[in-house]
Amino acid sequence: MGEGELVGIIGSLNGSQEGQLIRLEGDAVYLTEVGDELLSVYHIREKVLRAQVEHLWKKPWLTTDGVILKDEKVVLIKRGKEPFKGLWALPGGIVEYGERVEDCVVREVREETGLQTRVLGISGVYSDPERDPRGHFVTIAFNLEVTGGDLRAGDDAAGVGLHDPLSLPDMAADHREIIEDALRQRGHLSRGKHLKKSGKIL
Repeated sequence: MGEGELVGIIGSLNGSQEGQLIRLEGDAVYLTEVGDELLSVYHIREKVLRAQVEHLWKKPWLTTDGVILKDEKVVLIKRGKEPFKGLWALPGGIVEYGERVEDCVVREVREETGLQTRVLGISGVYSDPERDPRGHFVTIAFNLEVTGGDLRAGDDAAGVGLHDPLSLPDMAADHREIIEDALRQRGHLSRGKHLKKSGKIL
C-alpha cells in the first residue's frame, strides 16, 4: 500500500477505528484484515468512478442527413474536407446544443446546398460505431421536400449536384444504404433490391 493512501486512511479515523483497521509493529504500520478489505472496496469504487467520468466524454455524436429528390434525382454534396474528402455525400451535419433534429437537417441542407426544405419524415437511424472514422456518430436521416432556394455549393461542400438514384457515384460512409432505405420508403425501390456503384439494381 502507498504511503499517501495509508496517511489518508489514518487521518480520517478516530481512535477506536484505528485499532480495527491498522496495527503497529515498531515503526511500521500495517493494515488489519478489516483494513485491507476496506482498502479493496475503496480501490473498486475509485476504479468505477474513474470509468464513469471517462465515459462522460465518450458519448456518441448526433448528426442528421437529408435525402432530397429534385426532378427525380438525389441532391448530393461533394465533400471538401476529410473524412471522405472528394466523395459524394448527403447534406447534413452535427446537431447543435438546444437544436431540434428537424431544424438541424433543414439548416444544414440550406447551408450546404442553398435549398429551402421541409421535413416529410424520418427515413432511418444509423448507429454503427464504425460508420465514421472520426468516432461514434449516430445519424438520423430525413426525407425532405424542396420548398425554395437555388442549388449551389456552400459551407464546407466542394460541390453540389443532382444524381440519378440508379447511377450513384462513390459515396461517403453508409450514405448509399441511407439513400436505398429512403427510396424504399418513397416507393422508388422494391424491398430486397439494392443499388450498386454501376447504377444497376441488384
